Formats: sequence, C-alpha cells, structure tokens
Amino acid sequence: MKKTIFILLAFVLLSCAKKEVQLPTLAEKGLQEIFNHSEVWMFFQVKNNDTIADINKKNIISTTHWIFNLDKRLPLKTIIPSISKLQYKHANSIHSKEGMHEYFSYADTLSKKLSFLKFDGVIFKTDSLLSKYFIKENHKKYTNFNNINLTFNPNNSWINDAKMGQGELKTTLLEFIDFSSGGKKTMLHLNFNENLVYQDYLFYKTMIHNFNNENIVTNNIEFIFNQNKVPDCGCE
Repeated sequence: MKKTIFILLAFVLLSCAKKEVQLPTLAEKGLQEIFNHSEVWMFFQVKNNDTIADINKKNIISTTHWIFNLDKRLPLKTIIPSISKLQYKHANSIHSKEGMHEYFSYADTLSKKLSFLKFDGVIFKTDSLLSKYFIKENHKKYTNFNNINLTFNPNNSWINDAKMGQGELKTTLLEFIDFSSGGKKTMLHLNFNENLVYQDYLFYKTMIHNFNNENIVTNNIEFIFNQNKVPDCGCE
C-alpha cells in the first residue's frame, strides 16, 4: 500500500480506537513511500502519575514491513523494551519474511509529508553501560575506527567529554570528525538517557542519519542508560 500522506497537523488518529498519536515533527528528510506494511501504534497515557505506552499491535503481519507510530511525548524507558520485543518477533516469527524492515514515522516539516527512518538492525543495550566502556572491553573490534562517543540527555548533549551548547552539536561534531579522523573512518557511538523523550531521540537519529558521508558510520548498538546507575554520564 502506498504511504504518502500530506501532514497539516502533527498527529495521527487511529480511527477505530479514537486515539491520537502526536508524531515527532522534524525538519529532516526521510523515506516517504513504503509498500506492503503493517503499523504499530504507541499512545501516550498517564496512569497512577506514571507515563506509560498504550500499545496497539493487533494488525501487524510478519510478512510486511513494520511502521512504528510512536507518540513524541513518550520517554525511552517506556518504549524501548516493547520495541526490542517487537523487533525480535518480526525477525523470528515462523511467518517472518526476509527483506522486511522496521521504520519510525515522523512529520517532516520540510516536505509537509509523513516520513520514515529505517531502524532494523539496531540493538538496544539497556544495562546502563556507556559506549566508552564497551569500546574498551571490545577494543579489537573498534581499533581501526576514529571512535566518537555521543551522549544525549533531556537538557544537553555531549561529544566525548565536551558538553555542547544550544544548537552547537551538528556543526561542532562535523568539525571534530574532520579534525580527529586521521584518515580513519569515523564510528559514532550513541548513548541515550532513558528519560529522553521520543521526539528528541528521533531528532538526533535523523540528524546523524542525514550526514550522508561514507566515512561516517554509526554503531548499530545503542546504549540506553539510567543516569542514577552511571555516575559519569555527564547528565548535569
């Protein structure tokens, strides 16, 4: 089924349940046509003063691509466990079909259309291990790369041990890559505070994805951490 929708308001309505998903709004280009797909919905809900994800996955079919429509207000700690389980189901069901992918959806403010970011192959590590320690433990695997650790918190972002000011991240990161690469291919290692909301998570993901530089790659492992368990996360 062709998926090209003109977005005037940054929400999607699941008509059968009369529930709204407020999609992330991003000024980043993405895919705009996906054929043969099913959709997963995660709605924002507050229960007993806690934010939870109300998930509708009744109509997903293993032999199709899966589109994840997630409410932008949901924090990562409420959605990552469910995403990981659904990834496993999509890949390992007896009806799974090779070549089917998973995509995040968002409202592209540049094209005024619904757009998609492919994320299958991403492995979420939720044991609060930061990438800089993971690299040390697995140094042989990463020794040929110019390794850069990026950390994203609700109120700030970091390049290695340097805190970025508002609006500085993209320009500073590209300049730092150019300065530090030394002829090596650069690998970016992404660390996300579990309290980061999905809107901000997808902002960073699409920004990095759209570098479109063959000398910059991203580790398929993403580190989701609890700041109370990582004393040196740079979360202030």
